[in-house]
Amino acid sequence: MSNTLFNVPLHERLISHFLAKQSAFIGNKTFLEFENSTWTFSEVYEEALAVAKGLLKLHVKPQKGVLVMLPNCPEMVFSWFGCALIRAINIPINPHLMGDILARPFVDSQAEIIIIHADFLRVLKTLPQNVISEIKKIVVVGRGQNQTIEFSAQMIPFQEWVEDAKSESEFTFEGNYQDIQTIFYTSGTTGPAKGVQTTNAHQFSAAIGLIRVVGLKQDDVLFTPFPLFHGFAARLGVLPCLLVGATVSVAPKFSAQNYWQQVVKAKATVGHSLFSTPRALLEQAPNEFEKQHQLRVMFNSHYSKEFEERFKVPLVEGFSMTETGFVLYTNWEQRKIGSCGKVHDDWEAGLVNEYDQLVPIGEVGELVVRPKLPFIMMQGYLNQPDSTVKAFKNLWFHTGDMMRRDEEGYYYFVDRAKERIRRKGENISSFDIEQIINSHTAVSECVVLPLPNGKEDDIRLIIVRSDERLSEQELANWIQQKLPKLMWPSYIEFVERLPYTPTFKVEKLKLMRDGLTQNAWKM
Repeated sequence: MSNTLFNVPLHERLISHFLAKQSAFIGNKTFLEFENSTWTFSEVYEEALAVAKGLLKLHVKPQKGVLVMLPNCPEMVFSWFGCALIRAINIPINPHLMGDILARPFVDSQAEIIIIHADFLRVLKTLPQNVISEIKKIVVVGRGQNQTIEFSAQMIPFQEWVEDAKSESEFTFEGNYQDIQTIFYTSGTTGPAKGVQTTNAHQFSAAIGLIRVVGLKQDDVLFTPFPLFHGFAARLGVLPCLLVGATVSVAPKFSAQNYWQQVVKAKATVGHSLFSTPRALLEQAPNEFEKQHQLRVMFNSHYSKEFEERFKVPLVEGFSMTETGFVLYTNWEQRKIGSCGKVHDDWEAGLVNEYDQLVPIGEVGELVVRPKLPFIMMQGYLNQPDSTVKAFKNLWFHTGDMMRRDEEGYYYFVDRAKERIRRKGENISSFDIEQIINSHTAVSECVVLPLPNGKEDDIRLIIVRSDERLSEQELANWIQQKLPKLMWPSYIEFVERLPYTPTFKVEKLKLMRDGLTQNAWKM
């Protein structure tokens, strides 16, 4: 079926269409596995229908947002697909955020309904009161110690909600490949987290890229331990399996210690990985499960001879972004070591210098791309027209990633944008961290920078104090109350002043070249 998927007309590239289709043709086949439970294609469809009916009962209109704040769990998939069935916009939220940083998707979307796990109700309470007051319905998955936290919004138990909805009358669902289907939030360096508006066609195109890279087939089992609130596990894991009729096995979270045992238990043939995954697995002591797995390929990681010799599974990579989906790829059986592939048939790409001029073959330039088909890349950043226009400078989308290209058309990743912070598989917004820390009464100004540490980054925080009595430990204690752990600085440095350019911008690149100062304090 996968070959025919590549030629599906645009108007048929709908999640709702394929959900109903697979339920009708392979309904009894296992689609979703989570911990010790499984759901067939028909069962996932029925649960998604129940969510869709429940949302209709709550008066959710087409192209209106529904916030979803869940850990990896089956309800995350049901909620996503339920939104798709009624043309609502699925807005998954990182549940590890808090306060003003968490508020961004709430303010942007003006959504009045959130589906949230009971364990995260306490995090919801960290939102500014004016933001919380806009939420009218809170659908709560599971039970926990935070169940007694009170809100002015109506609290609705998820399980009762979907069970009641199943008896509601049937509805005719429609869709359009141009519809905004999911808004993913991604972080940059020069502004707050941005809501990437992705269409049905966009998500379909991204999923097709994964199918091509790993040669995904109906008898495959894809294992992913990464968060479903990101596009990687969702549109490059769950969705490709839906399209080809494969099984997706989802773990609650990544564990290097348990990875191979989970893979063996799932009987997985395709494994998800981030660029930091191979090193994390290599650092584990040998165990019996690493020799019992059935993986034929792992995606998305750079080639590692040491890894492949020990674990007997090839690592393949492609290039995709939340904004674009797959742009560069090579079929896993035809990979070229060190390359992230050639340009996808549906895309144009080039490498440019700082003046947006194409660079010669072999030279390093910034990757710029644009689609050949309509609506297969993001439809802009939600409520951020200036950022959208800047990203599409000179009619090309600027990725911020530096690459080189060889004479055969293979692209090779060289470096990421200098100010981008990458930690635990996520892009971290230096702007968001700076905004929070600048609110401290004893901080005059600050700057946040990446500090490369292998494939991941540590975080440098450089502070100019307005009160010399502020100590590193006192500031660290304050930060831990204001920021999620993912955003905690690795090092704090107090300086007398920050270097500025003639145009009054902090010289971040100079600070990065100079490296840690002698008084850097490890947090």
